[in-house]
Order: sequence, then C-alpha cells, then structure tokens
Amino acid sequence: MAILQSDSKLLALASSYQAFGWAFVSICVLKYISDSRKTNHTIPGVGFDSFPLLKQWRAAYRLMSSPKMLMLEGYDKYKDGYFRISTPQYEYVIVSDHDKINEFLGAPEDTLSFIDSSNEAFQIPWTMGKGVAFNHYHTVIVRTKLTQKIQNLVPILIPEIEERFNTLVGDPSDWKELCIYDVIVEAVARVSNKAFVGSPLCHNQEYLQNAMSYAQDVVLSAELIRIFPNWIKSTLVRLTPIHRRRRVAMKFLGPLIRERLAIADERSNEQPRPDDMLQWLCEAAPPSERTVDRLLELLMGLNVASIHTTTMTTANAAYALAEEPEKYLDELRQEISENCNPDGTFNKANMSKLKKMDSFLREVGRVKNPGLVNLARNVKKDFQFKDGTVVKAGTVIAVPSHSLQRDPAFFSSPEDFDGFRFSRQQEEGAGTGKVTKHQMVSTDLNHLAFGHGKHACPGRFFAVNEMKMILAHIIARYDFKLVPGNLPNVFYVGTMGIADTKLKILVRARQ
Repeated sequence: MAILQSDSKLLALASSYQAFGWAFVSICVLKYISDSRKTNHTIPGVGFDSFPLLKQWRAAYRLMSSPKMLMLEGYDKYKDGYFRISTPQYEYVIVSDHDKINEFLGAPEDTLSFIDSSNEAFQIPWTMGKGVAFNHYHTVIVRTKLTQKIQNLVPILIPEIEERFNTLVGDPSDWKELCIYDVIVEAVARVSNKAFVGSPLCHNQEYLQNAMSYAQDVVLSAELIRIFPNWIKSTLVRLTPIHRRRRVAMKFLGPLIRERLAIADERSNEQPRPDDMLQWLCEAAPPSERTVDRLLELLMGLNVASIHTTTMTTANAAYALAEEPEKYLDELRQEISENCNPDGTFNKANMSKLKKMDSFLREVGRVKNPGLVNLARNVKKDFQFKDGTVVKAGTVIAVPSHSLQRDPAFFSSPEDFDGFRFSRQQEEGAGTGKVTKHQMVSTDLNHLAFGHGKHACPGRFFAVNEMKMILAHIIARYDFKLVPGNLPNVFYVGTMGIADTKLKILVRARQ
C-alpha cells in the first residue's frame, strides 16, 4: 500500500538524522538484547542460520535482500502451519493455514491488536496525530454515511475526473508519453476531496498538492522515525516535511472547520447543511475531538488512506491494460458502452453492472499488489493456538498474502494475470447466491487488498467506485500501450512492496 516517488527526497530526509548516529547504535544494542528474549524458538524460522551472534539481525538482512524468495520458501515449507521471519524492527510469525488464520483473527484486541499494528506501520501517533491513532469514530461514518451517499456522489464526481484529464492529458492525436500515475493521483485527490470537503476547496490546486505530498511524506517519515524510541519521535517528526504540510493544510482547513463546527452547533434546520465528510465528522465527533486541530488531523489522515490504495490500484490496472491492450480493451469498452446512460454518464447502478471491470480490478489486487504480508496483529499478550503453539508477546502475527494469492490450490494458473477470472466465476455462480463472493469489495483470505474480517477497510465501497469511474474514463477515451522496453518494477523494503510510480505509457485519443 506505500508510495515512494523520489530517492533523492528520501536521502534528504535521512540526512536530518545524522546527529543521532550514536544514539542509533545504542538503541540497536538495547533492541538486540530485548529481541533475544522474545524469540519464538519453537516455531521454525526462515532466513536464520545456526551461528548465535546477532542471529536475528542477520536473518533480517537476508529478508531485506531477498524478501519474496524467503517468503515463498517459508510458505512452501510450512503451508499448513507457521514460520517466522525477522525484520529490523520485529520478529514476525507468519500463519499460512486458513483455519489458523481465522483462529487468530478472532482473538480480542487486548491480545492481538490491529490498532497497535496499524499505528506502528505508519507511526500514526506521530505522523498523523493521536486522534487518528486512538479515536476511531470516523470509521463508522466512512462505513455507513459515505457508503450510503455513493449513489448521490457518482454523478457529481465524474465531471471532476473529466476536468483533470482534460487539463493534464487532453486528446492527443499522436502517441504521447505520459506518467499515468501522476494523472491518476490528481484525479483521486480531486474526487476524494469533493466528497470530503466539497467545492470550492476540492478545486484548489495548492490544497490538493499539499494533501498528495502529505500522503507520501507520512510513509517516508514513518520509515525514518521507526527505529527511534517513542519519547523522541515527536521531536524528530518536526524535522520532516509533515509539520510544514500541516501548517499549509491549516491555512485552508482551519477557517472551514470553524465554519462547519458552527453549523453543526446550530439547532435550526431552515438552511440545508453541507453534505460531505467534514460536516458528518463535525456532527459526530465526541467532545474531545471537536477541535480544529483534531478534525484537521483526521481529514488529512483520511486523505492518506484514500489516496494510497485507490491511486496505486488504479495505476496498476492501467499498467496491466497497457501490457495487453489487445486482450482486454475491446471487451471492457463494450461493457462500458452497454451499461452507461444514453448521454454517456454513469450512476451507481450502472457502475455495479461493470462485472468485467470489477473482475479486472480484483485480479490486479491479486497479482499486481506487491505487498508480501497482510492482516498484521501486534501480540500484546502471549497467544496460544488450539494446537498448543504459543506466540510470544512483543512479536507480530501476519498472513503471507502474496503467497496465498498465488497458490495453485486456490487459483488455476496462479502466476498468470487473467483479467476476467472473477467475472467468469460470477457467471458460474449466478443463481447460487455466491455472485458477490467474487466482487472487488468482497474480502476473503485469498483476496486481501482491503484486509479481511471486522477490520476490513470501511471505505472500500467508495474506493472501488472511484477506481471504476477513473478506469472507465481512461478506457473509453484513450488508446494506450507500454513504452517499448518499459515494464512495471517493484521495490521492496522488507515485506513492504513499493510499486512503480514513474512508469510512462504511451497514450493517444481513442481512434
């Protein structure tokens, strides 16, 4: 789910920490001593050797060097059980068996913590704020209000997508090299903020650029402050661009939030209230969260969540289409033509009929999603599985999503990208009540693009409609193909896969 757009930017940020070099060495020594006490020795390890000195760190180095290879090795050897890997921060216990996965997903939060895992992944208390980290009233609003409003939102969001492509791409008659990611991220930011804060702020390019940069800076800054103790992270994060992004956001959001809080406090219903995410938050926020600072942090956090997944999945879908346009474009265009309104527009009902596009996006999530693990839980208390296996507190339990989604036991020809794999399964399941099982928004242990279980992404219904609107616009309006010799690359930092955000494709107006 992470976006790195500039190696030079990462190096520039890293240079801010040179003064902490000796502190880092001390932390490493203390961490080694601490980690040695919580190793799960009874669970087989992958990447470990027999020499005892700095054993976990050498295993972490091997994982950093060959993450996919080690994860596949572990999955092949221990498909019906568990294995452990080491990262610079933690020891992971990877659970491969479906029954055992469901077992740990049912554990209480005070034993296996989803919240702690999410906060740790993005260092949320420091990068986004303690309100985002620990007060989750907004998830109910996203799951209910935002999902319920999709029907009203689709017709007003499509013109926003059209405007971005008119401005950034146009209708070139000849092939034009284009970084499609840069266009998609602008469309996603515009559409998301239309739903979050409405007009005119969703059209302000300085505000949108700040939101897009903030999403990137959160990921970069989280990686940089992760290795330091908590007591110093608040100071360190001020050395990153995050602090500046918040000041810029306050310039735009501060007055608007104050205005919306005043509207929320009005008892009169004579005037229609704004119908967007910000107003819903102002009206639902508990007293401790009804401040400008907390609501600003929350809106910026929602931008991080919406921009990341939606942009990367849509860009990966565009890359996949550009790799094999002759195989997919005609059928997808026919489906779009058959299901759009007479004037060429869409509504939510039309969007739900795009079965082949939905299948294509789900297959992108299966094959093109580079992340190696998912469903991570921080172990707060020793956890015992039914077979007697104990995972010690202080480690992390996770699922090998990359391997599960490529297992021939679950998918035919699993290494092949088959864009209409799931639409065929929907057709085969017609009349059985199993059609929705294969939709993009439906989660299971072999489709983890949005997580699974009670903590599955609450905004996935809105996100999938965003993806479909943007992809339908691209497919209906343009021809495109890969630049000869260019293929999408994936860069790994441990188990985190970072997809190619700078790949250029060739685009022209549809002939």
